[in-house]
Amino acid sequence: MDSSGGRRLQTTETSLAIIDAVNEMGEARMSELADRLDLSTSTIHVHLKTLLDQEYLVKRGEQYRLGMKLFHLGEGARTRNEWYEVARRKTHELADSCGEEVTFAVEEYGRAITLFNVVANVPSKGFQVGRYYYLHNSAVGKAILAALPETRVNEILDRWGLPEETEYTITDRETLLEDIERTSERGYSVNDQEAVEGLRSVGVPVTAPHGGVLGALDISGPLYRLPPNEELASMLQDVVDELESELGVQ
Repeated sequence: MDSSGGRRLQTTETSLAIIDAVNEMGEARMSELADRLDLSTSTIHVHLKTLLDQEYLVKRGEQYRLGMKLFHLGEGARTRNEWYEVARRKTHELADSCGEEVTFAVEEYGRAITLFNVVANVPSKGFQVGRYYYLHNSAVGKAILAALPETRVNEILDRWGLPEETEYTITDRETLLEDIERTSERGYSVNDQEAVEGLRSVGVPVTAPHGGVLGALDISGPLYRLPPNEELASMLQDVVDELESELGVQ
């Protein structure tokens, strides 16, 4: 979450805000973007022309959509790391052995983003890949929070808050900090319907080769089917130990 001071370019911020808006809206007309961002259509037009020329957006009729160049860049960001292949393989192995949904995520700018999502016996790359999560109400997120310094945890909570997504979401900071402390003591996190009602998940942090937290693995599934938390944590820890060993974590 390093945010260096200094000069910032308003034009760049506007272009990026347009990309974010198009992503959130799915597709958008120029007038809709002008209204959403409270900018003139002439200003929006110049930015859209630049983004089209640089292939970050595509135009279908009067509608603007994200271009596949962003997918190409995102895949490059995902595969650039030396731990990519072993994390991918271990995620798949765990899903095969536990028979449930397994997610590997990392923290960036105070949120978790899914790099691998594997559902047992489902031949797909995972419909959650690329999805952002809040850290306070996801198993991967709480596992990561428990491995971070207290100052960093507070920075993240200050920035993103504690949005309520279900009636079970923890929205009180002191309660969350107590939950993070329990997570640290027992070595695994629990998300009990805090993001999706009827869904429980257990997560374990993964240590980076040079120290600090790399990310986290979790197993999730419906309440009626998942085994006890301790059993899930044991399965996760075995795989995390193997993953860290292959990465050379001491």
